[in-house]
Amino acid sequence: MVPEIVCKIWDKYKLQENVRRHCIKVMEVSMKIAEKLKDRYDIDTEALKIGALLHDIGRSFTHGIDHFVYTGEILRKEGLSERIVRIAERHFSCGITKEEAKKLGIDVDRDFVPETIEEKIVCMADKLVKDCEETTFDDFMKRLHKLKRKFPETSWFTDKTIERALKLKDELSL
Repeated sequence: MVPEIVCKIWDKYKLQENVRRHCIKVMEVSMKIAEKLKDRYDIDTEALKIGALLHDIGRSFTHGIDHFVYTGEILRKEGLSERIVRIAERHFSCGITKEEAKKLGIDVDRDFVPETIEEKIVCMADKLVKDCEETTFDDFMKRLHKLKRKFPETSWFTDKTIERALKLKDELSL
């Protein structure tokens, strides 16, 4: 079920078992979404699968909000295709621009907003998985509203995430 290249990277970076299980569930949800969309889009399911399985490899270094940056760095270092790297690294929130990242204290020189269908699917699938369990879009919205109350200083970003999530949900017909 998990390709050898993914297992090697997980092992090399000592990715925690609970994060591995989360990534497997995100991959499963990604494949379900892809199945629903296969008549509308030409989806690279192999890249989708690998990108989903590796989207949180950056958590082997940090569980902070900047883990997606580490994900991209690791996968580029490991020689994965740029297509897979972008699928994996553009999962955070529902996308983040470089200006938003800098405002949150993350030093990046480019946007991390999902563009391809594969990037959008993994991004959404990650929002539909809490820990290792599949949840609903409404559950994700409730988590965002809770974050907004808990961290009012970043409510501007939570509002942007809600806006992007609703747009992505519509685009993927979920």
